[in-house]
Amino acid sequence: MKKPKPSPAISSSAETIAHNQDLLTEILIRIPPKHLLKLKLISKQWRSLISSLQFSHYHSLHHQNRGFLTPTALFLGIGNYYRPPFELPALPLNLETRVPLLDFIVDPHFKILQSCNGLLLGHFYYNINEGLRYFICNPTTRKFKMISLPVSQLGSLRAVNLAFDPVKSPYYKIICVRKLLAPNKRFGLYIYSSKSDEWDSSWISFRANEYIRFDHGVFFNGIFHWNSNGRKSLRFDLENKVLKKMPMLAPMFQAPEDSEDEDSRYFGESWGHLHLGVTYMPLCFKFNIFEMATDYSHWFHKYCLNLDDTMKAFPDLRLPVVDIYYGFHVLSVIRSEGEESKVVILVDYKAICYELKDGVLVNVYELKQCPETLNRCPLNYIGIQVYQYFETLSCV
Repeated sequence: MKKPKPSPAISSSAETIAHNQDLLTEILIRIPPKHLLKLKLISKQWRSLISSLQFSHYHSLHHQNRGFLTPTALFLGIGNYYRPPFELPALPLNLETRVPLLDFIVDPHFKILQSCNGLLLGHFYYNINEGLRYFICNPTTRKFKMISLPVSQLGSLRAVNLAFDPVKSPYYKIICVRKLLAPNKRFGLYIYSSKSDEWDSSWISFRANEYIRFDHGVFFNGIFHWNSNGRKSLRFDLENKVLKKMPMLAPMFQAPEDSEDEDSRYFGESWGHLHLGVTYMPLCFKFNIFEMATDYSHWFHKYCLNLDDTMKAFPDLRLPVVDIYYGFHVLSVIRSEGEESKVVILVDYKAICYELKDGVLVNVYELKQCPETLNRCPLNYIGIQVYQYFETLSCV
């Protein structure tokens, strides 16, 4: 049976939409990123529209109140190697997520340094002729861009950071931190803007202690926050170019009664909140999650999870204890507006997801060990790095 031809009225309406850029934009911004990537194949007009910087910004604005900046997966890395000791390259956080491969990156020997609202910052392995080469990419759109660092003889490179908020602007910034040769404890901070595709001509000199982790920070609300091994750290307001101090938690603050020391700390952001997740030793399935006050005056106790009862669902779970580590690590804290906030922990090659409010088990992911790592010593989970994945159309 032949399909009926569309009526002239329907054909006319479709033609009107197709040739009206504003109307077409209003329709397309309502579609999820993964479907829009397929729609780019319809015509050159649609490809040009969907690929534009302005459209990606409109799309972000439309979806900002619909869980847009909630991660749907976690990329996993360890030490100086991108390849994790698992056969699963990334950890999907829901059944609908198809985690993209990173095979579009021009050199397979790379390390992810940071994830920021849909974009990844990374570098390739050190080359004696080229040094470290940095890049920005969007795993969803598979777009990639090399970044050249500012030429400077003032000191050694300490960190390169990414700052990006697709709701506020389609452009991102990169922060480069160098340790100055003299005087002691002084650093230089350089800023790159993708809008101008240039580094600022001026740079910021500041004093800081060596314990601040400039290579480990998170960006939200226009401010970059750095982790620290000490009692104080720094945050940087990009718009006003102002550095301010930020308190850090004292060791063993509100630790469980039987704990002797801290095992590891998770430092991250979710839904506009800065979190510290602390695990303890000797091994117990009790851990605390703290949140930074909005005025940066202190950390307060947000969640206390006791997973002893929940872990009884895994009678065969192996809990290795090797010298300095105990095989239990907080991977990510993921907040939401509703009651679906959760935490993901890693133990015995299993990523276990819990609902934060009541400590209820949500899901378990088996992370089968890669054959080439089987003969190594048991995995030090403290060395695991986690990078959140967001589905966006953001341009690089």
